[in-house]
Amino acid sequence: MAIEAINEIKAAEEKAYETIKNAQSQSNTIIKEAEAKALDEYKKVLAEAKLQGKKIMDDVVEEAQKKTVPILEKGREETDSIKNVLEERFKKAVNLVIERIVNVNGNS
Repeated sequence: MAIEAINEIKAAEEKAYETIKNAQSQSNTIIKEAEAKALDEYKKVLAEAKLQGKKIMDDVVEEAQKKTVPILEKGREETDSIKNVLEERFKKAVNLVIERIVNVNGNS
């Protein structure tokens, strides 16, 4: 009877050892699967964040370009205005020089 009890205890210990071993194996498997899932989720979130960041940058660039159009147009208009004034003054200066030359030569 003592031998039977010892054998039952050994069997129970072996069964407990097997149960612990299986639990550790399942635990490792669950951890690996969770890590893989977490990595996939991280990559997904990172990709979405990059897309959102790119969209925000594109929107900001587009908005900035819209705001620069009137500024550039005003600059072009002012440049053309200054150019026209300079051309008019140049023409007046040329006419004055020609007039003086003609008057000087005409009076000689």
